[in-house]
Order: sequence, then C-alpha cells, then structure tokens
Amino acid sequence: MRELTKPTGVDADPRATEMIRFWLANNEPNISLLLGMWEDADDSDVDELWAWGNVLADIAQHIANGLEQSHGWDYSSSMETLRQAFIQASRERDLGLEGGYVE
Repeated sequence: MRELTKPTGVDADPRATEMIRFWLANNEPNISLLLGMWEDADDSDVDELWAWGNVLADIAQHIANGLEQSHGWDYSSSMETLRQAFIQASRERDLGLEGGYVE
C-alpha cells in the first residue's frame, strides 16, 4: 500500500483538519470526505459548496504546480487541461455515482 505523508507543518497546527482522502483501489476510486464542516460550524457563514469549489481549485493548482516542478510542464496549460477534464468528466459521470454518506 502506498500512503502519502502529511504536508510539512500540519502537525504543528492543533486545528489541522483532513478534508479529503482519495485512493485508487480495486481499479476504482475510493473517497472519504469531511462534509458539513463549514455548514455545521456555529461561527461560519461560508457556503459549503463554494468552499468545496475552492478546495478543488487548490488541488488543481497544486497538481499543475507539482507537474511543472517535477516534469517541466507549463502551469497555465496544465490548469486549462485540468479545467476541461473536470468539466467533461463532471458531465459524463453526473449519473450513476455509487457511494453513501457515513456519519
């Protein structure tokens, strides 16, 4: 099993919170999400879907940045490809997603 290490500095923050875990296992994506963190917080007026959109944008930026550093790929081109792939995959996979919410 290949597990990633935590980013530097995470352990130093007592309020650090893991939001998403994505695994490829048994030839399928396996995902755990911390849903409702913003919606359920007493001191937050952040829209949950808007916040998750920002999380997805952060992930895309880290992918493009990492590929630029590790493989020399152009950051802007990578971001555009990621945007187009996200839009296409979202449309194609809109129906039939399996899984459930675990409390």
